[in-house]
Amino acid sequence: MTKPTWIGFDLRVVQAFAWLLPVTLLLIPAAAGAQERDDDHDEGHLHFSHPLVTESPSPDTKIRLDYIATNSSDGPGFHENTIRIEGEYAFTHSVSLAMVTPFIFRTAPSDERASGIGDVELSLKAASLAYAENGILLGGGLSVGVPTGSDVKAIGSSHIVELEPFLDAAYKRHELELVTFARFSSTVHRRANEEAERNLAFDFSALYRIHPRLETLLELTTERSLVASDVGAPQTFIAPGLKMYPFSNKQIMFGASLELGTGAARHQQSILVSGFYHF
Repeated sequence: MTKPTWIGFDLRVVQAFAWLLPVTLLLIPAAAGAQERDDDHDEGHLHFSHPLVTESPSPDTKIRLDYIATNSSDGPGFHENTIRIEGEYAFTHSVSLAMVTPFIFRTAPSDERASGIGDVELSLKAASLAYAENGILLGGGLSVGVPTGSDVKAIGSSHIVELEPFLDAAYKRHELELVTFARFSSTVHRRANEEAERNLAFDFSALYRIHPRLETLLELTTERSLVASDVGAPQTFIAPGLKMYPFSNKQIMFGASLELGTGAARHQQSILVSGFYHF
């Protein structure tokens, strides 16, 4: 059987799409009643184009499908393919709720393979429009990692809950959009022999619209452990990317990003391909 690589699909990826299709069909009717938005504003509402690696500061109603291929070039390394589906519903211009479900296919250095659903993530996001006239959006929220994974397969967890509060700020002027996030994550419901996990992370995205249907991105994400026994160099990645809108109404968009590790993470690279449908 052909082994999965970081640049290819295999039979298990096709099987995962078979699972994703009915989920997508269930999500579409729930979001269909949302009001359509134009490119930047809806009744004076400040709206940001969604970055690829960084989360969007704007509450949206959308379905997003990602394919992520990760490779480690440090020795034998590992290969991991992830298919991720996200559904987000904006109750108002200021509040939204999102659910992200990942399907993971992994090949370890020993050639052992594992696949399964990872931890589902639920996120409540809020944004303040107080400074919208100045192109500034401030917000925050909370993400919860639900233990829907497998301890045996080392894909997610079957018992640990991850809590991640976050703050964000964004600025928009003409064709330029700047977004930054600060995230603090910790774990609860651990077993007696399991150490606590506490991490601090920062995300940054710079987007520039070079054409009404084409956007360029440069993103950066860095994360560091705050646990004394695990403190080391931060894991930092730089991700150049592109987004395009094939249709004039801009409800459908596609994007691709190359995530490159630096410093302690220099041996890891990822390719992200995304498709969005906004309602």
